Amino acid sequence: MHLGADGRWFPVLDPHSGSGSGQGDREPVAALEVRHWAHDGADGLPSERHTFRIPHRVCAAAVSEDGSASAFLSGLLGRDRPRGCVRIYGVDPAEDPKASARLVGVAPGTEPPPETSVHDALAQAGVAHGLDEETAYDRTAQLLDALELRPVEHATTGTLPPGQGSLVALGASLLHLPRLLLLRDPFDGVDETSEVIISRTLKRFSASTGTVLFSTASPELAHRIADHVVTVRDGRAVASHPV
Repeated sequence: MHLGADGRWFPVLDPHSGSGSGQGDREPVAALEVRHWAHDGADGLPSERHTFRIPHRVCAAAVSEDGSASAFLSGLLGRDRPRGCVRIYGVDPAEDPKASARLVGVAPGTEPPPETSVHDALAQAGVAHGLDEETAYDRTAQLLDALELRPVEHATTGTLPPGQGSLVALGASLLHLPRLLLLRDPFDGVDETSEVIISRTLKRFSASTGTVLFSTASPELAHRIADHVVTVRDGRAVASHPV
């Protein structure tokens, strides 16, 4: 593990992180809590139908056979969600969107212009999250090594194959050291080497720093990589349990 320019630990470089589950380190507040409400009472008032929670420091997969897991992740931070439906480490995005943005890393996020180099795409993502340039460049250098992107750091993002494109998106989501990663289909279409790097990075992050929630349509991949599974149907979580 290495120190960034601002003195904070940058986790995904530690070869010892990810060797075991992070489930032994619990916080009293859940990393993610989602409540589904229904208007089925006689008085028409909303009643809580289902709540699921993902604990601190797990690698979780949202799995759906109908392809709605990715939309479920996208909707967690949606502005149309009423207050009280989602909490991220106790913070309601509807009440404090700036605080929740600091806690969350999302991939894929805002895509850089295709002519942007890999190095600049990562550094610019850090600056966009409020990092000073020195810290952003320091962490970019570390991520290029951790994600094995050093050979293509000067390549433009528009020329990358899907696997390396997914790695750049993951790196951009990590620059500001979030506590929760929300990753939409990070393993879709990636090559075997990129899958190994992504899996290793997610396990190191959840073992040392925070919680991961990624979407996939593959139950086999979810059970192979994650230690917690959320079943999604019609865009809603219907079950959540450890693997």
